[in-house]
Amino acid sequence: MRRLNLCLVFGMLVTFLIHGILGALQIAGADADALKTVAWICLAFVAAHIAVTTVLTVRTLRARRLSGAGYFKDNLLFWIRRISGFSILIPLVMHLLIFRAGNAEAYRLQVFTVGKMLSQILLVATIALHVLTNIKPVMIALGLKGRRAYALDAMLIISILLLLFAVAFAIYYVRWAAN
Repeated sequence: MRRLNLCLVFGMLVTFLIHGILGALQIAGADADALKTVAWICLAFVAAHIAVTTVLTVRTLRARRLSGAGYFKDNLLFWIRRISGFSILIPLVMHLLIFRAGNAEAYRLQVFTVGKMLSQILLVATIALHVLTNIKPVMIALGLKGRRAYALDAMLIISILLLLFAVAFAIYYVRWAAN
């Protein structure tokens, strides 16, 4: 089950990054025809990841209950990883609702208010927190030696891409507010 989850995480990260790059290009004015397809594939990976992670979490809670030892404070990182993952759901749903509108000729938002902009910043922040707290276990699962160097490289690449996404949103918001 954990290997399946690792495959889902890899697929989710790849499609998320492609989706983010295509989305940043589209809201900056470029043509990105594959954006919607990539978004649905990413959402399928996310749904499967949620299901597998929920099953694994329930198994962990059952084992904890049977052992009689909770050690909540000692397992704080475990809980941060779970809570940060589930905290993505609300801004993700908001993202889906905000970006559902458009037509074949040009992408237009219905209304892009400060609240919607903040919800998208929250989405990026929650994803960043979740990814950063889970890089180490993913590296371990992949069996990568010298995990620290790989983890730092991965965090740098992801941080640059997240900055690109945030800048694209900011540019789009400023252009929207100016009209």
